[in-house]
Amino acid sequence: MTRSRSVGKWNDPLIAIGLFAIGVVLYLVGLYKMWTDVGGVADVPVGVRIGMLAMLCAIDSFRRMRPATALAAGAVIVAVDAALGPTLPMWLVLSDLTYAAVLYGTARLGRVVCSLTAVTVAALTALVYLSTRDVRAAAGAGVVTALFFGMPVWWALVIRRQVELTEAERERSRVHEALAALDREAAVAHERATMARDLHDVIASHLSAIAIHSEAALSTATLSTERGEPDDGLREMVGAIRSSSLAGLSEMRSMIELLHAGDGETPDPRSSPPRLTELPVLLNAARATGSAVDVAIDVDAAELPSVVDHTAYRITQEALTNALKHAPGAPISMSISLQHNALQIEIRNPIGPDISSPRARTRGLANMRHRAELLGGSLDALPVDGEWTVCAQLPVHTPNGTDR
Repeated sequence: MTRSRSVGKWNDPLIAIGLFAIGVVLYLVGLYKMWTDVGGVADVPVGVRIGMLAMLCAIDSFRRMRPATALAAGAVIVAVDAALGPTLPMWLVLSDLTYAAVLYGTARLGRVVCSLTAVTVAALTALVYLSTRDVRAAAGAGVVTALFFGMPVWWALVIRRQVELTEAERERSRVHEALAALDREAAVAHERATMARDLHDVIASHLSAIAIHSEAALSTATLSTERGEPDDGLREMVGAIRSSSLAGLSEMRSMIELLHAGDGETPDPRSSPPRLTELPVLLNAARATGSAVDVAIDVDAAELPSVVDHTAYRITQEALTNALKHAPGAPISMSISLQHNALQIEIRNPIGPDISSPRARTRGLANMRHRAELLGGSLDALPVDGEWTVCAQLPVHTPNGTDR
């Protein structure tokens, strides 16, 4: 309503001028008298009538900016005109003021105008009947009054309701846009968290392996220098460092290619996520550090769903990295099997000397647990009988959605 007032404020003077022109024509041609048989019309010069009309039209030019004040002031002038004998031009302008008060005024003003209009129609009908004792004259006065003031009130109410519905729809659209923006932000935040988790799994594991291998290589080189004899194990350790570096770069390149692939593009098979068939690379890197790794795999990785296969690889990779980091050189036992429609992964290693560090709170274990829960599985990591044990269960479903 406020916007409509500011937009149409220059239209009000034009409407007032138009009503004034129509009224002047009616006064000049003599078509302005109403109910001459009811009290007659006082012999008032046309110039006075036109002057009163000019005053009323000047008030009508503020119909949108000050609807209540304009209606009240206009009603006073029309009351004076009615005392001299009601004339048609004055009623036309007053009906426009009534319309504007209901449309542009407050809801309370609209209710007051509606009530006053009903009271006015009833009072004028009763007054005409008491003056003439003529039912037809009273009915005609009621109908004319209703047409002049009831119709503008009804039309203003219809338009006002339509405007309110439009504003409500516009506000609902703004709310939907805000919710859509929040959903997009939440989706972006989720994707960022997923990428951060993947980057941690890829980068942290390989860099940790590189650090461990480098420390082992330096220690071996120092011993070899002190003894004055070459050590062939140094070449193997440096080779493991190189393999871990190349593996990290390869997986990073694969992730970048997957991110750049569009919806209609088929990613390069070389950029597919790593699977359990590539587990020997991790095992060789772990054995190169001097840790004995005992592996028992009782499952055909080719028959596993790709998402389960990839998740199992990532959990195994993170668990091996943690074992090498917290208990370097200690033996590691690993078992992977399919039991009761679930892939069982268990990795054990003796608890290292850095037991003061709360390994259960590390980001890597949180990522592993999150990966398992995304598939509807579970993961536990805790010390058992002097060994740090990681147990994961990943549900395995057939393509039609049933368990195996």
